[in-house]
Amino acid sequence: MSDVLRSRLREIVRESYEGGVPGEGTEYLDPSSGIWNTLRPLSAERASARPDGHPSIAAHARHMAFHLRVSAEWVQGIRMKRDWPGSFEPQTVDDAGWQAVLRELDEARAAFLGAMIVLPDETFLAEGAGLGAVAHLAYHLGAIRQLLHRG
Repeated sequence: MSDVLRSRLREIVRESYEGGVPGEGTEYLDPSSGIWNTLRPLSAERASARPDGHPSIAAHARHMAFHLRVSAEWVQGIRMKRDWPGSFEPQTVDDAGWQAVLRELDEARAAFLGAMIVLPDETFLAEGAGLGAVAHLAYHLGAIRQLLHRG
């Protein structure tokens, strides 16, 4: 069972980043609505906008990377105090800063999946098979997509 869950985890994280595969069934996203199709076309200026004072898209992306990294550390037994409010910084990025946030988000995906894949079965299952982290990605992707519609 753990192997099946690990395979499904890899697939749903892939879909979260890349979107659904055209012409195939998907878990929850259309082909054009994954993290990369949503974030990569954005300019740093657009990623830094804060409609109605909400956290910027850059802040959401940075927080997503932070959460994946912390989730990977947590399942490995690294459980120190974290700066959760600070994980939404920076709110504003320049071009280089935006590219750094996108790289961090990709590196966090690899770190998270790497940690989940090597866990002993009992730990993998006890930690919820990564489902909480995937739900968290989906939540923030939805928040980002809402921000894009606001302005």
